[in-house]
Amino acid sequence: MAWRTIVALALSSLLVGCAALTLREPPQIDIASVALDRVDGPDAWFTVGVVLTNRVDRALTIEALQGALAIEGESIAQATLVEGPVRLPANGTANARMSAHTGMDAILRAVAAAMRRGATLMAPGARPVLHYTLDGSATIEGGLRVPFRREGELGEGAK
Repeated sequence: MAWRTIVALALSSLLVGCAALTLREPPQIDIASVALDRVDGPDAWFTVGVVLTNRVDRALTIEALQGALAIEGESIAQATLVEGPVRLPANGTANARMSAHTGMDAILRAVAAAMRRGATLMAPGARPVLHYTLDGSATIEGGLRVPFRREGELGEGAK
């Protein structure tokens, strides 16, 4: 009889532990901007602005943000959270910043890909545009991962 009690307690502890790894309403992750921050010799840095929205009535902690940054379909860098963890208030929002570091060779491959597909052909006076894709995830306290994906134009939304 005692072993049944022990097994029941172990199973209930396991279920409670699994419940901590799920959320009915995971945070919303919006990529506000992706922009080339600076170029220094052969190195380039990108800054990613992120807006996190908590849709539950308890505070959450975003322990990590990471994502693969591609420009014109060419994978160029991994972006990671700059200052973390990020405390996300109950039913509130918080801003975060990610950074990606790459070499100019990766940027040149992306520009060449854009040229091959004709993206650089524009009307007179139009500015050239490079497109990005950011595929990533946020890691919330307890290890839950929330995926996100955003496509847009470099510099779009950047201030």
